[in-house]
Amino acid sequence: MNISALDTAIVTGLSEFLAGDGTGSRLFRLLVYNVGENPLLRGIPIFFPLLLLWFGNTSAERRSRILTGLLATCAAVGLSVATQYLLHVHTRPVLDSTLTLQMATQQWDHDSSFPSDTAMLYFALSTTIFLLNRRVGVAVFLWSLLSAGLCRVALGWHYPSDILGSLVIAPAVVLLFDNPAFIRGRIEALLESSQKRLDIVSAMLMLFIAEAYNLFPGLRSLVVTFVRIIRKNFDLPG
Repeated sequence: MNISALDTAIVTGLSEFLAGDGTGSRLFRLLVYNVGENPLLRGIPIFFPLLLLWFGNTSAERRSRILTGLLATCAAVGLSVATQYLLHVHTRPVLDSTLTLQMATQQWDHDSSFPSDTAMLYFALSTTIFLLNRRVGVAVFLWSLLSAGLCRVALGWHYPSDILGSLVIAPAVVLLFDNPAFIRGRIEALLESSQKRLDIVSAMLMLFIAEAYNLFPGLRSLVVTFVRIIRKNFDLPG
């Protein structure tokens, strides 16, 4: 069985599992939908420990790792959005007319779903937390796999390969940025030289949390605009 067939079998199997008419099935379907789509339920287990790690230790080394991870997260999500608009790996399950899925429909401005930008965000933040606290990092990774992974596959927003792609790419980008010789060393030096202006840094952190909580609407808009410029100037389809 190839990857495409396996993707389809998993998505349709989960959809059929959620399609029951009993009270228990309806409640379970409601739970899956809210864990996969509700920003509050999905986001608190990720953003709360991240903020605790930021305010619980004021060392430049720790905070530089957090800021580096957040910068890497922006890069990873931007890469994911650009990939969805520039490359058509496969059509999002819920938009594929060849599949019969038992779930609510949703409006999309593009039909490609690889890789998952939501999973990219959550896996990148989970990697950042893991680098600071392994026990908490493992817990948030598992939550990300459930909420941004399994639940969104069950809802038809993504194929398993979309989630797997994000699981590979997001940690790789964070680890690359975390290299002291690449980005983190420069951020740590900047923090140490601006100890009296940490209020500005904290304000920027809050802006990032606000953007990330809503899946980066501002960043997504900038990336989409950039992609459209590339398509127009290079005569790319789409």
